Amino acid sequence: MDKPLRRRLSPEARKREIVEAAERLLQQHGSRVRVEDVVREAGVAKGTFFLYFPSWDDLLETLRDRLTAEFDATYPLPTEVDGPVDWPAVLDWLAGAYIDFASARQGIGQALFHSDFAERRPLGDHAIVRLAAIIRAGQEAGAFGAVDPEPTARLLYAAIDEAPRAVAGGMDRNATVAALQNLLRRTLAP
Repeated sequence: MDKPLRRRLSPEARKREIVEAAERLLQQHGSRVRVEDVVREAGVAKGTFFLYFPSWDDLLETLRDRLTAEFDATYPLPTEVDGPVDWPAVLDWLAGAYIDFASARQGIGQALFHSDFAERRPLGDHAIVRLAAIIRAGQEAGAFGAVDPEPTARLLYAAIDEAPRAVAGGMDRNATVAALQNLLRRTLAP
């Protein structure tokens, strides 16, 4: 029996194929996925994997960056170009959006944000910086009270990040969104 010919792909396409295979598997199986699973799913040799990703953590970091960029692109922050922004409403919207986005990605989210990988390669402060920017913009617009944006953003992010896990654990989604929105509004009230 003839072996099927391996199709030629550009390096970018081959790398994307590996990343997409890993994303599918991590979404389905979480942190249990290994390099061997990804190369089998992508139909590439193990050496090909390591050509693009020197380590497993390098692949996970690529996936985490991709997921973060997807959230930012899907839920861009408003600007005041078209008029004043209702910053409390923006936070309400983002709270629900984050819960839905993360809930739909529980398997991969656990592997990328709440595993030993996340301890070895911490995310950094991207989400906290983004939240602090919203707080500052809301303060400048008079919609939020006088809080220190950075530590407040860090503490609020802890609650935001826990909400999808609470929903995955059985809490009602709408009640969780409402509680999170209430917490955000009370904390930032003028």
